[in-house]
Amino acid sequence: MTHKDTSKEMLAILQKASGNYVSGEYLSQCLGITRAAIWKRMAVLKKEGFVIEASTRKGYRLCEQTRPYGRLSVQQGLVTRSFGRELKFLETVDSTNNYLKQMAYEGAPEGTVVLADEQTAGRGRLGRSFLSSPGKGIWMSLLLRPELHPSQVHSLTLAASVAVARVLEPLNIPGCGIKWPNDILIGGKKVCGILTEMSAEMDRVAWVIIGIGLNVNHTAQDFPEDLKELATSLYLSRGIDEFLERSSLAANMINQLEEIYLNYLEKGSSWVVEQWKKYNLTLGKRVRLISTAGEMVGCAEDLLPDGRLILVDDSRQRHEVLSGEISLREL
Repeated sequence: MTHKDTSKEMLAILQKASGNYVSGEYLSQCLGITRAAIWKRMAVLKKEGFVIEASTRKGYRLCEQTRPYGRLSVQQGLVTRSFGRELKFLETVDSTNNYLKQMAYEGAPEGTVVLADEQTAGRGRLGRSFLSSPGKGIWMSLLLRPELHPSQVHSLTLAASVAVARVLEPLNIPGCGIKWPNDILIGGKKVCGILTEMSAEMDRVAWVIIGIGLNVNHTAQDFPEDLKELATSLYLSRGIDEFLERSSLAANMINQLEEIYLNYLEKGSSWVVEQWKKYNLTLGKRVRLISTAGEMVGCAEDLLPDGRLILVDDSRQRHEVLSGEISLREL
């Protein structure tokens, strides 16, 4: 049995004991490992933030039932086949996408996830920086190795936004939805950004990395003045003075990402677009589109089955847009 697996099993035994002591002998019998190995596993749990009390006579007990944000806590909430089974958790990193890129080049399997408590150089779309403070949000990257043509990767970006929207749906936050292609907004303010990067040959994708940054427990004071009108967090939006447990949210996100990805591979991009429309904040609205071709104002009428946006400008010309930045604010 691997080191990682026995740590998870040991944690489950301690949690089941509900704060009571569990003897070293019992743990040794259950897990089939030595007392010395138990001590090493306890050190792993403590390093991940679990508060464990040891008594020479009584054994070990978990002092707090709250789950710290870390690898084991997230993996406990997974119901996936492969996503998140390989999970690297970092206290701080420049960018989870950058870190996972290196792992991808070294042959990391599909479904590998990198999570960080803090990013020092988090990036959004169009090269913008993304505020990624410690202790506040979920900064995650997921590795995919789909057998797709590079032109089909756009649909994966939409699929990721649907996964996040599904995770947030049970929170019943008014005004929560997706701005094309993949920003999650609440009341017009951004709560989650998604950045998709890929390595590909002419007709074949080598890998795709989906980076997700979700503002979870930020208070108003955590946002600089220039972002207060543009960004929000789940904590601020719920109107409840209670911080959310990030491990459960991250696990739910990984679960949803796998479910939607498998559905996409089976049913195609038109299914993803159908799901996306359930959370749509863009279609039917007058918008400003900023793209490499310049700026355009018009009505966002529909999405094609491949995820392209149909925009009808003020001269009634129809445009099919694959990528760009949509603004709903000025209009």
